[in-house]
Amino acid sequence: MVDINYRDRVVKVKLVYYGPAVGGKTTNLKVLFERAAGSRRGQFVSVNSAQDRTILCDLLPLRTGGFRGHDLKVQLLAVPGQPVYAATRRVVLKGADGVVFVANSAEDRWRENLASLKEMVTNLVAQQIDANRIPLVFQYNKRDLPAVIELSALSRSLNGRHVPEFPAVAAKGEGVLETFSTILTLTLEELCQRYPALQLPPGQTVEAWAKQSVKGMFGAVRLDAPVVEAPEPAETVEHLKVRVPTFEEPGRGAPGEPEVRSADSLTESYAQASAELGFAVSELRDSRDLLRVRLEEVRRALELSTEAPGQTTDVEARLQAILEVLVKAGGASGATLLLFTGETMQVLALPPLRSDPLSRTTWGAERLESARGLTGLQLEEAADSPELAQALRGGEPAFEAVALVPLRSAERLLGLALLYFGPFAALPSADAMVHLGFLARVLAGPLEASAAREAASAGDRLRVLSRASAAAVASLLTRLPGHLARRQPLPLVGVLSPLAGTGVSVEVASPSTSVLGDAPLLRFAFASLVRQCEADALERGQVPEVSVQVDEVGEVVRVRVTGGGRSSLTAAPEAGLDLADAELTVVHAIVALHGGVLVSGRGEGQAPQFTVDLIPA
Repeated sequence: MVDINYRDRVVKVKLVYYGPAVGGKTTNLKVLFERAAGSRRGQFVSVNSAQDRTILCDLLPLRTGGFRGHDLKVQLLAVPGQPVYAATRRVVLKGADGVVFVANSAEDRWRENLASLKEMVTNLVAQQIDANRIPLVFQYNKRDLPAVIELSALSRSLNGRHVPEFPAVAAKGEGVLETFSTILTLTLEELCQRYPALQLPPGQTVEAWAKQSVKGMFGAVRLDAPVVEAPEPAETVEHLKVRVPTFEEPGRGAPGEPEVRSADSLTESYAQASAELGFAVSELRDSRDLLRVRLEEVRRALELSTEAPGQTTDVEARLQAILEVLVKAGGASGATLLLFTGETMQVLALPPLRSDPLSRTTWGAERLESARGLTGLQLEEAADSPELAQALRGGEPAFEAVALVPLRSAERLLGLALLYFGPFAALPSADAMVHLGFLARVLAGPLEASAAREAASAGDRLRVLSRASAAAVASLLTRLPGHLARRQPLPLVGVLSPLAGTGVSVEVASPSTSVLGDAPLLRFAFASLVRQCEADALERGQVPEVSVQVDEVGEVVRVRVTGGGRSSLTAAPEAGLDLADAELTVVHAIVALHGGVLVSGRGEGQAPQFTVDLIPA
């Protein structure tokens, strides 16, 4: 029976290859093992006799990739076909989720095929498995022999359920992958019906998933066809064969016939214990490999975090390396990095992405804005809300989930890594999320250094303004070099939000409202207007109340800065708080540099009011 671990997001499926002796069951598993990508296969274990015949079972663990956000692990087992190991065949079928019956096409094996199928049905019933409902595929192997049974005859005599069937020459790879892909598809379709949590979203099918997964594991959809994408390189894993001494094996006979010598030494309990031991060895190997991978990820993160400031000249390449560490650790299909170390948010996208998918909708942009307050990792799936589903599935490529990974220093948020997961990706388990959180803390170091350099650059730009007279600044603004007046799309939320505080409110109608310009200069200009309003209120003996509102009016972005205050000051205002006309001259020059217009006047109660119209990005 399928094993589903919702906490670790792991689904284990057991598929059994059944059939008469020397029919090709082990050969099927051997071919799958040899052609599978190294990272997708486990240790292939066989317990054989001295004559190299299977006496217990063959076990081949495979990892197909993600299914409905879960890491799907498939345990392939081939039963021994010799009559003396009947008890072992019965035990191996326990908990089977799907069965492949491998028939021998040789003319002289007709009776053995029939007897083996009858025995299989009996053993399924003994294990309380419905033989008429369990996913089943027939493979008619050894079609290259000189004298074979007609396919139509095999189908009539064996395939009473009319399930999928394939001719095969397993030794040459013919029909092997088609058989595996079909039993995998049928098994997952049956599990989707039984477990609502595994049901695929609308528009997705198990058949399409299986085709994608098989291609990812083997680099092709047929093993006798050219490989389109070579399986990824990995460490070489040998076929582990354990040979044990046995009594003299009896002559060939059909399963179910009286056995010449009873296998008293191979009891059912021994078979069960040995099978469980094989599974345990596979799990230990998976755990070892996972720890090796995570140790390498930590090593890479520490390498990036301890890199000397001048050692890497390409800042973007360094940020990309940071993001790649997180992508690998989370098993993501794509990722972006929102960087908050400068005056404005910057976005770095890893191929195949060119922009951030969550920003495609207004809801997604608002969600990103609220994510600035995250202190820990958060995993969100498309099924959680219609708005999130629209944001994730509304573009190309489409995604099913996103992990928000904040990178923070002790004082503030430096960046937000967004790890996107496609329809066929496994989502990170709780343990993997803890590992991602650790990597994020390590990788915040390089971002902190980047923030310090960006702050120094911004400070240089503002010091240019503070050192010069108003006339000189106005003249300078028209001749600023590219690194002092960086033109790029600027969300006004990021430009104006730092101005908010006691007595100053900032309201932006849409988080996506953007203009083209230089963030430090624009922030300096609007901060000057806010200070002008505050100074006016203080002169009147009031507690300043300044409002900054942003709207899109026609073809312009309009920013209104409105002064006001409450008459509650008891002490006289300090002298010199009023801003000089020179600073307003600078503000006019900055707005003009951005192709905008500044209009000043008086509003309700003679409070100052400034309207700035800017060109949208």
